[in-house]
Amino acid sequence: MLTLEEYIAKRKREDNINEFDLDSRNENMQISVNYVFEFFNQYLEELEIESYTVLNNERLLKFRNQLRKYAPDIQDWLVNIYNEYDKQLQRSIISLLKKEELFLLYHTDSEFRALSYDCYAGLLKKNTFLKGQTEMLYIFIKDYHHIISQPDTDINSIFIAEEINEWVEKAWLKYKVNLFTFASDWVNRFYDNKDKWPIKHRIKSDDTWIKYEYDIKQKSNLFNVNLFYKKVSNKPFLRGKKQYLEILLMYFWINEIDHSQADYWEKYLTKVLKL
Repeated sequence: MLTLEEYIAKRKREDNINEFDLDSRNENMQISVNYVFEFFNQYLEELEIESYTVLNNERLLKFRNQLRKYAPDIQDWLVNIYNEYDKQLQRSIISLLKKEELFLLYHTDSEFRALSYDCYAGLLKKNTFLKGQTEMLYIFIKDYHHIISQPDTDINSIFIAEEINEWVEKAWLKYKVNLFTFASDWVNRFYDNKDKWPIKHRIKSDDTWIKYEYDIKQKSNLFNVNLFYKKVSNKPFLRGKKQYLEILLMYFWINEIDHSQADYWEKYLTKVLKL
C-alpha cells in the first residue's frame, strides 16, 4: 500500500513528468491534481476491493477445508453456495438426515433418491436457490452416508463372535452398510428417548438424577428392535438376522451406555448364540 506521496512519485515516473519544466508547469499542476484525485477515488477503492477479495478467498478456503471428506464436486457445489448466499447448506441437510433413524441402513439408489426429494421439499422454502438442484442433493446424501459409515479402523476392529463378525463384514463389503455404526447410533437414540421405552422394560432408578433405568434382561423387543426390524427385514443383509441385530444392540448398549451391566454380556451372548 502506497502513501499519497509514494503514489504521486510512482505516477510521475510512469508519465515521465518533469516538474522543473517551467514551460509545462500549468499542465504539470493539473496532472498533479489529477494524481491526488486518482489516489483517493481510484487507488484506495481498488485496494479495498482487493483486500475484500483476499479475505473472502481466505474465508472460502477455510470453509472448503471443512468439507475435505466430501467428493470434489460436492465441495465445489457447497463452496459456491456459501460464496453467493453465505449459507453452509450441508448443516441444514445433515440436520434433516439425522431425523431419519434408519438412514445408516440405506443401501439402494431408490432409497437415497426418495430421501433427496424429501430433503428438497424441506429445504426449498428457506433456500430458494436450490430450485432444480435435487441431483446435487442426491449426490451429497450418498456421499455423506458413505463418510459417516466408514469404519474408524478395520470393520472387524470390534470382535463379538465369528458368525456375527462375518455377517457385519459382508454387509460392509457388498452393500457399504456399517452395522456397527447403525447399532451404536440406534442405542444412543434409544437412550435419549426414554419415553419410547416399553413400560415393562423400565426399572425405577435409585439415583435421583435419573427416573428410570433400562432392563436389558427382558426377553423380547429389546431396545425396540421390533419397531424398526419389520421395516428393514427385506434388506438382503438383514433378512433372518433379527437375533444378530439384537446382539449388536446389546453390545453397544453395554459398552457405550450402561457399563454397569458388563457382567451380563457373556451370559447373554452364550445363551442367544446357542438358540
